[in-house]
Amino acid sequence: MRIALLAAAAFLLAACTSTPEAAPTQAPETPTTVEQPAGNGPNCANANSSVVGKALGLRLQGQQETVEKAVTTCKYVGSGMPVEVRFTTNATAKSFAAGKPEKAKPIEGFHDEAYEATAGGSETTQHTVAARKGKTQVEVVSPAGVEPSKKLISELLGRI
Repeated sequence: MRIALLAAAAFLLAACTSTPEAAPTQAPETPTTVEQPAGNGPNCANANSSVVGKALGLRLQGQQETVEKAVTTCKYVGSGMPVEVRFTTNATAKSFAAGKPEKAKPIEGFHDEAYEATAGGSETTQHTVAARKGKTQVEVVSPAGVEPSKKLISELLGRI
C-alpha cells in the first residue's frame, strides 16, 4: 500500500513540476466584418455596414461578402432580423422577372424596373426590394420598410 501511495505521489509531483507545452503559434484570423473602403463595381466595399445601416435606420456592425458567379451577397451583423444586400451583374429584364417572388408587387417609376415583397408576421416582417438599372440588379432584404430600402438601392447604384 505504501508503495502505491509513494508511486502516486511521485507521479503527481512529476506532473506538477513538468514544463507546460507551448501555446500554438498561429496568427489570429482576420474578422470578415471589418469596414472596407469603397471600391469599384458591385461589391460589399460599396455597401459597407455604415452606408447600409444609415440608409435603413438600423444598427449594423459589419458585413460578410460571398461571391457566386454573377451574384455578390453582403450579409450584415446586427441585432434583430438579418440584413442582406445582393448585387447581380449582367442582369436582364428576363433574369429580373425570373427571380421575382410570386407575390411581389411592381414599383412603378423606380429605375428600369423594380419590385417589393413582404414576408413574415408583424414582429418578424422581412421586406425585399429589388431594382434593376441597366445590367446591374440590387436587392435588399431587411426588416426596414420599402422606402428606406429604395433609398439604399438608389445610393448603391450611384456608388457603382
